[in-house]
Amino acid sequence: MPSRTSKIVTAAGVVLGVATGIVTNLITSRWSWSLAATLAVLVVVAVVIALRGTGGTQGSGQVRVRAHRGGSITDSGITVRNGAVAEQLATRRGRIRNSPVISRGADTAQQATRGGEIEGSPLDAGP
Repeated sequence: MPSRTSKIVTAAGVVLGVATGIVTNLITSRWSWSLAATLAVLVVVAVVIALRGTGGTQGSGQVRVRAHRGGSITDSGITVRNGAVAEQLATRRGRIRNSPVISRGADTAQQATRGGEIEGSPLDAGP
């Protein structure tokens, strides 16, 4: 699930694209230094936003590992890439053991509750 920040960056990129198109049309119909400067600024800002957008999703992600109310999680490493969200949750004597998660751009979850167990069940999601 895309974060709020990535949604804002994407929306800003679209708005900048539209503004750049409008200024480009104005420059072709009537030349002025102020329009040229405005176009240059819009292009630079669009490049910065594009770089921010790709940089924010390449290596980042979220990991949530929670064990409470008698739950336990052991030997279950999590690796996330490309904005993925991976979660392991063990509660009420639930147990997750030897169940690593690798998530590349996909949201994944493992949950054991009320004495339930997940053991030796690796999870590999994404392209």
